[in-house]
Amino acid sequence: MYQIGRDLFKTCTLKLLDMQTLHLLGHCSNWNVDAYFENSIGDGFIFTAYSHKEDFFRKKVIYGQSAPKILSHSLLDLQYYGKRESSKIGRGNLSSYSFHPASIDDGSEDQTNLYLVQRIIDGIRFQRNLGLKRIIIPIHYEDSTISGFLGYIKEINRWLKENKENGIEYYMSLPISYVMLMNNDNVERLLAGLVHFDMTFEGYYVAFETRLEGLSKLNTNYRYLSNAIRILSVLKKQKFKTILSYANWDAILFLATTDIDYITIATYENLRNFNIRRFLKSDSGGPSKGWYFSEVILAMIKADNLNYIRDRVGIEAISNRKNIFSDIILDEKYLWVNQKPDIHKNYLLAIDRLLKSIASFEDLMERKKFVESLIIKAQEHYQSLRRNKIVIGEIGAEGHYHDWLRVIDGF
Repeated sequence: MYQIGRDLFKTCTLKLLDMQTLHLLGHCSNWNVDAYFENSIGDGFIFTAYSHKEDFFRKKVIYGQSAPKILSHSLLDLQYYGKRESSKIGRGNLSSYSFHPASIDDGSEDQTNLYLVQRIIDGIRFQRNLGLKRIIIPIHYEDSTISGFLGYIKEINRWLKENKENGIEYYMSLPISYVMLMNNDNVERLLAGLVHFDMTFEGYYVAFETRLEGLSKLNTNYRYLSNAIRILSVLKKQKFKTILSYANWDAILFLATTDIDYITIATYENLRNFNIRRFLKSDSGGPSKGWYFSEVILAMIKADNLNYIRDRVGIEAISNRKNIFSDIILDEKYLWVNQKPDIHKNYLLAIDRLLKSIASFEDLMERKKFVESLIIKAQEHYQSLRRNKIVIGEIGAEGHYHDWLRVIDGF
């Protein structure tokens, strides 16, 4: 068993890290930018069209940084996922892009295959004009029509062969529905199409749709997780680069079993759980004091429960070490409001360190053993809290430890 304790970086098979973390920028993106430039958290950014209007990128200064400087570290997800239906949502900025499918009014030109392919090409050109060196090819979300989805990819691949520019990497969007992930046959059909013809682009930008139940913060379904890992693993074995987007802290599990080139880190929950409904209707998450992410138990703790823990066993039982934001927000006098950056920066710093400690193991078997030890240690710590009559039911902790270990054991 590895001696992990609080210091996650004392490992025996360290390497120069290939994996990088990218801030997925949505609501309050300035917090992420500050975390990167002021606190050295993460390795770059992915702007989202939902939260940033088209003319946002015409600014000379973005979040206190010169536009060329910040864009040199950035990618852009144009989020075509809802296609034309996105025009119906009452919030977000998708329709501000003149070429976005969401900008088309009802009753206007039908979205034929040719039309959508042209919109995708327009999206590629928009990113080129911004000077981006890594381009995410936007594509719509499909529930189960695999042949049609692969048809769009083939069309864009043909165009890219004739129009590719040197010095630019291209990543094909791969938004995968929950329904598809739960069907082994569909996953195999999709993979066969993705790897069995001559692709021009360098990699895939992967977003797995989640369906959370009750107060759960993670999807722990075995089939869902194992199929997601299989997709990432097959793409890597075929020499594609991978960007795992909308990554929650279950990225710990994915990274344990396969190399991933880029993993997004994010503040609010809707940037850590891809849900197509967000691009079709205006859902409101409701009020919340927020959550504390604890490396010790690899889980979120509801803010309302922190005083309860402090009174019973002491806040040190769940606190993150060497994390200035954890120290600030766990201070007994701290006024906890979810709209404060320190609460979210605690998560960003913690998950960035966790992922990089895992990626530091080049050998995947050694990496798996290390992550298994992290999970077992977290489970033991959680059980010690239970013995002290502390039950943090909202995190579903008793479930996800077992599920994660079962998934890892299968790879």
